Amino acid sequence: MKTIMSSYHCEPDRGSEFETGWQELLQLAAKCSDLIVVTRPFNREKAEKVFREKGISNTTFLFFDLPVAVNGFKKTSVGKQVVPYIWELILFFFLLKRYSRNQFQHAHRASVGSYRFPSLLWYFSPYFTWGPIASGEIVPIRFLSVFSWKGRVQEVLRLVLQHTSFVDPFVLSGLYKAQKIGVATTATRNILPPFVRKKAYLQPDYYVVNKNDFQVDFSAYKAKEEGVLKLLFVGRLLEWKGIMFILKALRQLEGKINYEFTIIGEGPDRAVFQQYAEKYKLKVSFLGAKPRRDLSSYYASHDLFVSLDMHGRGSFTMVEAKMHNLPVLALDITDPDKLTGEELMIIITTKQQSVKAIINQIAQVLLDKYTEQNPVPLCL
Repeated sequence: MKTIMSSYHCEPDRGSEFETGWQELLQLAAKCSDLIVVTRPFNREKAEKVFREKGISNTTFLFFDLPVAVNGFKKTSVGKQVVPYIWELILFFFLLKRYSRNQFQHAHRASVGSYRFPSLLWYFSPYFTWGPIASGEIVPIRFLSVFSWKGRVQEVLRLVLQHTSFVDPFVLSGLYKAQKIGVATTATRNILPPFVRKKAYLQPDYYVVNKNDFQVDFSAYKAKEEGVLKLLFVGRLLEWKGIMFILKALRQLEGKINYEFTIIGEGPDRAVFQQYAEKYKLKVSFLGAKPRRDLSSYYASHDLFVSLDMHGRGSFTMVEAKMHNLPVLALDITDPDKLTGEELMIIITTKQQSVKAIINQIAQVLLDKYTEQNPVPLCL
């Protein structure tokens, strides 16, 4: 079967949406005889090495990107929405120079995860699939109090975009033409128009993590430090990731526990968290981005992974942490569709709970975890 796939993000060992696109690529390559993958330029040498190791020889890459000046706009809040949208539209004309209508037997659009970005890939095949898509998750209004003013504006604008996207003819055409649509969460399925919901299926297992991607020989790492509760976050530094919940809980626990909070990753909201941590003299280390393969040493040497995403779709890092037997602290809206390793989940209830009550719950979990490891807390 001759297949074409498009993916705005598609790269191994990058996590998040990059990994989503990459895993979709690997799954399609295993099913078809001839696969064309069109994506943005990335580390081709790394991809070709993986393909040689896996014995994949049926895949050809096409690279397409917007001018540097346009891509530079993506650093702004508006640009993060506009640039991927433009890429999807201009991609159609890029492909139109090479392929004719219905030239392929199957077309698949993977990543960017949001349904708000259109796809015209259906023009090149009578059978079009799309997914996994997300972004139907809505942050409860009361949660906005933990955001900065900039973050609150962004979340309100996102709420508006979630619904106005369904009057966009380009978005609607892709949703209409698709025979099957994979959705990451039930919240995304529920926000789709009724005619789309009928052909949407839940795809929570798209978070695929290969143990071979990590150094998981735990004997190579030092034993966890006694007398210290070591917390870990890995991911993009965005306000909706819920890091502020943890910072506020740690502030509440001042003098009650001895802790270290390690944050790995970069993102536009790093300054928000860093300023708060410095203001209240919290023991937080911002280590920046780390190679994915090197994360095992952090997963293995910490006591609790925190992933309090307010957009409610879980993450690759949650799966990676549980793969390393590291317990995960999450909100009940973070992991609604049961990813894997549920016995390692510590869930914070948010239904009918105020922000203060949620922070109190988190603080109590951290205190209990510390007391479990160290029977006599510093101060009760």
